[in-house]
Amino acid sequence: MKENSALKQNQKHYDTVTDPWLSILGDNLHYGYFKSENMNLDDASECLIDMLSSKGNIGPGTSILDVGCGVGTPAISLQKKYHCQIKGISTSNRGIELANLAAKNEDLTDAVNFEIADALDNGLANNAFDVVWQMESSHLMLDKNKLFAENYRVLKNNGELLLCDLILKKELSIAEVYQYRLELSILEKSFGKAKMVTLENYRSFLKSAGFSNIETFDISEFAGPTLNCWKENVSKNKETILSYFSEKSLGYFTQSCEILSSFFRDNILGYGIVVAKKDESL
Repeated sequence: MKENSALKQNQKHYDTVTDPWLSILGDNLHYGYFKSENMNLDDASECLIDMLSSKGNIGPGTSILDVGCGVGTPAISLQKKYHCQIKGISTSNRGIELANLAAKNEDLTDAVNFEIADALDNGLANNAFDVVWQMESSHLMLDKNKLFAENYRVLKNNGELLLCDLILKKELSIAEVYQYRLELSILEKSFGKAKMVTLENYRSFLKSAGFSNIETFDISEFAGPTLNCWKENVSKNKETILSYFSEKSLGYFTQSCEILSSFFRDNILGYGIVVAKKDESL
């Protein structure tokens, strides 16, 4: 019941924020991987796609399930680079609408398509995909065991999970959760209900789901500069953003960027990559 409530709340939230976020987060709607200080957000967010894809075996004909596909930009980028087949799923009606429109505009509908589906019960066939791609959506799914069991189910034998997301750098005590309750409440107003976990937690969840060859990479120092870019975009595109957002909502988002920056500095939050394999011979 709690999971369904969070799902519906996040669905409504992301239908509302998708359009204004394009003017803040950029077309990829995710963090960047900043190789240098002078890198712009668009290049850095493409670099994160390249970084994550380099951890797997993607090539012509590879079948990919993109779990939490946003507006489809990463999937289209992957298809153009690797000539693979991609199905994207999301609970956001607006995100799926824009994603399918983008695929149509790029004349890629034979190779890339997007549909509404719940990542915890996606209704897709067993053993259907070579790769499950999950970019910044796992933190929004409260039941990680159910999520990764579903990811495992739809993967072919020897298939791979490629995931990147915000992470907890350490387990928070009850006292620390209480200490940061105001900050966490503001983050929820901006980004929806979330359950961030440590890289070690990811290892545990994936192992329980049956995955093996699990690797984790902490790339916090390369992802952190994203937040300054978001703050700059708020200032630069404020008029456009306020055609969607109220001043109050935009204020929460600006506060959220400051909170996230401080959490990154204080090693409370960070950013990680997780890679795992389905090997049923083990």
